[in-house]
Amino acid sequence: MRFFKPDRPVSTVGALADLRNVLRIRHRYQLWFLLAAAITTGLVLFGFYKDSYFEKPYKREIVYFQNWREDRTIDEIIAQQKIDEPIRQKRIAEQKAKAEKKKREYKKIDDKLKEYGI
Repeated sequence: MRFFKPDRPVSTVGALADLRNVLRIRHRYQLWFLLAAAITTGLVLFGFYKDSYFEKPYKREIVYFQNWREDRTIDEIIAQQKIDEPIRQKRIAEQKAKAEKKKREYKKIDDKLKEYGI
């Protein structure tokens, strides 16, 4: 038995008549449960839709740079690099410490999940 018969095209009127016939033979409490299930499903889907949107905060990023003279000597360049090197090393150490902290946090979460068998 084929569901869609080629000699009978599917129509909206026929589909609505079939739906009406199915709903007519149901008991009243079944229709109320159908309505409750449809509303619950709609609320869950609406909740997911509403929760999926979030506005990305605008973060202003300013990049500063130093303007150097064109006629600097090599000695001046080396002296400035010696001044800048501890600052750069400190910044690199802070980035590594932050990455290590985040790595420990993720490891802790991973260990907890492994305890549960996930």
